[in-house]
Amino acid sequence: MRNLPAPTRDSDRADLKKAIRHYRHGGKTLGHEITDAEIDAVVALYDRYEEDGGSACSALKGLPLPASLRKAIHAAYDKTQNGRILQSVRELVFTNVELCPVCGIDPATELDHHLPRSTFKPLAIHSRNLVPMCHLCNHAKLAGFDVDGGGFLHPYYDLLPDLDFLQATIGLGGGALVVSFAIDLAAALPGGYAERLSGQMQALSLEERYQQEVNTYISSHAAALHLAFRGSGQEGVRKTLRLQTRYETKAFHRNHWRPTLLRALTLNDAFTGGVFAEILPIPEEMLEDLDD
Repeated sequence: MRNLPAPTRDSDRADLKKAIRHYRHGGKTLGHEITDAEIDAVVALYDRYEEDGGSACSALKGLPLPASLRKAIHAAYDKTQNGRILQSVRELVFTNVELCPVCGIDPATELDHHLPRSTFKPLAIHSRNLVPMCHLCNHAKLAGFDVDGGGFLHPYYDLLPDLDFLQATIGLGGGALVVSFAIDLAAALPGGYAERLSGQMQALSLEERYQQEVNTYISSHAAALHLAFRGSGQEGVRKTLRLQTRYETKAFHRNHWRPTLLRALTLNDAFTGGVFAEILPIPEEMLEDLDD
């Protein structure tokens, strides 16, 4: 998981005013015409959400608000789809976000409600309750939500320290690379974060998904590792892995699964000493062509 900058709240009031309105359908007047006082009340709930760092509480259900207003805000989320009146909210949340901030594998293509809109209807279009995610993480998260706010970390509010807390354990044997990933429970994380991150990994099947990516990813470095070994032996392989680690830490973040894997491989004497060639074989004739 990585943190994301919280979206601006500059359009809170304007979004509510343009989206929560009466409309005619089938000869009937439906929806809810929001008043200035009601806008103030909903924005006050947004303020409470921010003060509590996105944690769940009964107040955020907005039960004192008219039922028609809560229903209208809940329905207004559909207006964030492309081409609809609140498309700007979707665009705001997705700004500068490419990969899913939770798994770091797939593109972020969907919006997750950190607190589910089915329960917390007034937060349905609140930009800071909307988190960009990939399809797999978004749908797997539905089963892992903890209503008391003690479950998933909030990418905007639960700030992670700049230290390595995702670990990769390397297994070598039979010409295969087997890697397991886990949260370092001894890492100097804020209280409860390590357990919550471990829970996220389990709920979203992240270790299994990382394992599926490992061999395809590491094969893209086969040529570089072989060339480094031919030129400088084990130290050449280590230098190549260290450089790639630094590059991918900057490109992604330090607890992205790829630099985490690279750090572990750099420290594995067997892998850097030549076992990589068994896992990532290149025909000798192809290597000899380089000397011509």
